[in-house]
Amino acid sequence: MTTFGGAALATLLGAATLLIRVGSLPVMPIDETRYLSVAWEMWQHHAVLVPLLNGAPYSHKPPLLFWLLRLGWALFGTSELVSRMVIPAVGLGAFWLLADIVRRLAPEARATTRWAPLVLFGTTLWWLYLPLSMFDILLATCLLLAVDGLVRYLDGGRRRALLLAGLGLGLGVLAKGPAVYLYWLPLALGLRDWRPSGCPTMAAAYRGVLAASLLGGLIGLAWALPAVLLGGADYAEAILWNQSAGRVADAFDHARPWYWYLPVLFVATLPWSTLWRRQHPWLSTPLQRFAAWGVLPPLVLLSLISGKQIHYLMPTLPFLAIWLAERLVTRTPGRPWGLITLLVGVAGLMLALPELAGRYLPAESLSGWTRLGALLPLGLAAGLLWRPHRLGMVTAWPAALLALLLLLSPTLQRHYDLTPMAERLAALERVAVPLAYAGDYQDQFRFLGRLTTDLSVFEDDQALAAWATSHPEGYLIASRRSTSAALERLADFHQPYRGRTYFLVPASRWSAFTAN
Repeated sequence: MTTFGGAALATLLGAATLLIRVGSLPVMPIDETRYLSVAWEMWQHHAVLVPLLNGAPYSHKPPLLFWLLRLGWALFGTSELVSRMVIPAVGLGAFWLLADIVRRLAPEARATTRWAPLVLFGTTLWWLYLPLSMFDILLATCLLLAVDGLVRYLDGGRRRALLLAGLGLGLGVLAKGPAVYLYWLPLALGLRDWRPSGCPTMAAAYRGVLAASLLGGLIGLAWALPAVLLGGADYAEAILWNQSAGRVADAFDHARPWYWYLPVLFVATLPWSTLWRRQHPWLSTPLQRFAAWGVLPPLVLLSLISGKQIHYLMPTLPFLAIWLAERLVTRTPGRPWGLITLLVGVAGLMLALPELAGRYLPAESLSGWTRLGALLPLGLAAGLLWRPHRLGMVTAWPAALLALLLLLSPTLQRHYDLTPMAERLAALERVAVPLAYAGDYQDQFRFLGRLTTDLSVFEDDQALAAWATSHPEGYLIASRRSTSAALERLADFHQPYRGRTYFLVPASRWSAFTAN
């Protein structure tokens, strides 16, 4: 492979994975459906600065993801395929940025430059999130753009490279707020430990870090200041405090113990967790130390913050991929027993799926190819056992995961695809039927049904009953943990959803529905 051959191959594999998964799996609620709906609502109302969710300002995230979706719609139309490919397509750029960073930091480490993007592609957490229209791979790509600008500046001392670094940070702020600095600052401030040989003086290097950091903040403020003027006092407090410092002090609903990331990181980085055993010095080269600064300080800081989610690790994975790629290219030749064991385990899970599904799911919700599909991971394991090869190691695990997801596709479609309910709501909306939602509504139907009006949302039973009485021609959407023949008779439509059941109930039958 050429210097960027690994990035090109990772991009091709990633693009193929995106097309297969988008074609076979639904838009995943609640996060992905919510983000697409927020962008759709901004598109409908021609809103630019303030994201909207069911008619109200949406303060939980900055607007970059929504802007990119709107740009994709303006260029290529508003089809579901376009909508679901925009953000993952940006994420594919991470492979090229990672390769360029390694090439500039360590020109002699050509093998690591080639393999780091492929290792990143094959990492479980990155592979799972790459096709999703969510913020974390977008944030990681913005961070890599900033780091690439910094490395270019350190490598040649050209100040215009700091513009690239500042742009990357600014986009990171617009992607997920000041959180980008949690990953940027430790790496940038630790550059004394990993700087390239042609680096300017340390004073000049740190002045460059400061300049890029300030530029990134200014880009973020260029959106935030006019946005708070449009969004009002509550919106201003939410984006300037609650979604940054507030998340540090208060976990909201994601409180977990400080050590939670340690076992999670092991699972998230499969199959490369098997390469963590010590074979060579861990921090002997500037590139290894660079990777360590990109992973360890953010991991410590994330562990100290009360709110923890697995996808918060995403921006650390490219740096971990560098370290793991060095493990891969310098490892003693031999059979990858850990990976082989994982592949056999996936095959065993595929063989057990019919029996497991028979206990919890209808038989038609599982692909009929389940047992035959187990031949793929078994064949990959046999191939690695017969003739170990790096490319086989990189591609075997993603291929096995993809086969498993495809086998589960009917189940996921049945329990996660909200399109049937969204289409029913769209049909009612076209004839101006009033609609209300019982509970905490996250705009999960708006994009899927291309709805144009806001739903009335009620969490209070008395308010719901009053709305049903005053809108006898209307319909209410409600979910229940269990269903019954009586509930299904009262509803005009129902569908399973994540262990619950959604019901579309005429307002005239609402009192009878709540009585059951």
